[in-house]
Amino acid sequence: MSDSARLTRIVERVRLAGRDESPVLQAARAARDLAAARAAATGHATPATLSAGLSEAPAASIDQGNLRLEIGRDLLTAPRRRAERALAKVAVRAAEISLSVEERRRDAALLRDLLRAAGARRIAERLAAEDLVLLGAADGVRERFAVGQARYVDVLRVRTERLRVQVERSRALADARVAAATLMAPLRSESARSTVQAAIDTLAADQSDAWRIVLPPALTLDSLLAVNERVLLGEVEAERARRERALLVAEQRVQVSAYAGVQRVGQANNGPTFGPSLGFSMTLPFTAARGNRLAVGAAEQRIVSVGTTQFATLAEVRGRLQAGLARYAEARLRLETMDAALLRGAREERESALAAYRTGSVSLLELLDFERALARAEIERVHALLEAADAWADLMGATEPSAALSLPGGEAP
Repeated sequence: MSDSARLTRIVERVRLAGRDESPVLQAARAARDLAAARAAATGHATPATLSAGLSEAPAASIDQGNLRLEIGRDLLTAPRRRAERALAKVAVRAAEISLSVEERRRDAALLRDLLRAAGARRIAERLAAEDLVLLGAADGVRERFAVGQARYVDVLRVRTERLRVQVERSRALADARVAAATLMAPLRSESARSTVQAAIDTLAADQSDAWRIVLPPALTLDSLLAVNERVLLGEVEAERARRERALLVAEQRVQVSAYAGVQRVGQANNGPTFGPSLGFSMTLPFTAARGNRLAVGAAEQRIVSVGTTQFATLAEVRGRLQAGLARYAEARLRLETMDAALLRGAREERESALAAYRTGSVSLLELLDFERALARAEIERVHALLEAADAWADLMGATEPSAALSLPGGEAP
């Protein structure tokens, strides 16, 4: 298996483990299921009603009073029920969008933190190698100083360089521990933790140029807008406003209820008689015409307001994504311009340079400059990869608050 395919499979295992274990994704899935359950329970016919009554009962005598027992039901409710179902589907769509966006956020955050942990480890290992070179140089300069062939300032130079390297190495190790802890925090199972730890170890130890293959390819602005949460939820909110207006109009139509039953009419002389009871009732929307018009006008104004907000949101998100794409492209370009073959060749010259210094062919300053330049190039290459991962995470909204946790009870936004 090629190095790139092996690293891709490792990252994929981490992604799947993160998705399975993420509490935020579990909350988003629960919110989606809740919205789907509510949608399934919406738009059904209302239950029939049972009513009973007593009238004209002298001295509270039930035998001589009129009794009525009726069953009623709303009629012509299909338009209102269709509008209710359409509005409920909007909530399902919003929950599905939040779940899909959250999955992309988790994937991007996992990749960023995985590369941070492995990259910091690799930087620390590179600084440890530089420290070994400086240790060898320190032994040589002390021997030369003892016989008068080196200045004391050379001894101090090596010591301060080692101190600088050791401080930077400690910082890199701390960064690696923080990134690893961030990765492990949401994982509950030991198998998931083992998967993530193995991935960190593998990426940190990998010296091939295939390490950068884990970066996703650059996307177009339109493709990013098509999956952006704020843009998608803006479209959902516009649809919600239209569906709410449609439901309001359906509720303002004539509502008809019919009933049928049996009644007993009590008679003092001839005894009671029985017969059917039929009737209906209907609302009269024209009696509240002004209120209805104002309600519809408010619903239409909400549609206009949502549309204006949607346009502003699209403009803001477009600008932010353009800046993010430029940052991601710049980091990838820097990574591409660092020739791996040149770095490997420079690494091979390190031992030759150290041997030349010990024989006096290369001065201490030349050795330190060479080692510092080599270390800087290798570390900068790792930094370019980490910056690209950060830029990708920002493009996917990994630093934004989760919509799945923004409302109580798993409500869809």
